[in-house]
Amino acid sequence: MSRLNIVVILMVAVLMGTLFSVFTANSESVVFARAFAEPGIEFKVSGTLDTDHPVMYDPMVEVAETRFHMRDKDGALQEVVLRKAKPTGLEQSESIDLYGKVVDGQFIATEMLMKCPSKYNEESHSLAEAKPEAG
Repeated sequence: MSRLNIVVILMVAVLMGTLFSVFTANSESVVFARAFAEPGIEFKVSGTLDTDHPVMYDPMVEVAETRFHMRDKDGALQEVVLRKAKPTGLEQSESIDLYGKVVDGQFIATEMLMKCPSKYNEESHSLAEAKPEAG
């Protein structure tokens, strides 16, 4: 068997493994009610930070724990324990995707993705301002 055949077989195996992991990953976003109905199973929950409750992070007590409240797509409010240091820009985020599971009656998130507002929105920057004047 030539080296080229071995390389091609390895590349196909890696590609198949990657595709399998992508399609079996839980990318469906659910609401807190579903996550609490099936404790111990990892879910993605999407929502927004509830600014009526403070974000609690004290690195002197626990470096890798941030607590905050989030509203899911149905409007249900839930306290979340994020097993990471407080992400920069959490309070300014437009939306949050949490990856975690319910353990002992708490939603424990291990990963979090935030969508932050763009600094290039129509109100502060228009395309007309960006075009140089002909002259």
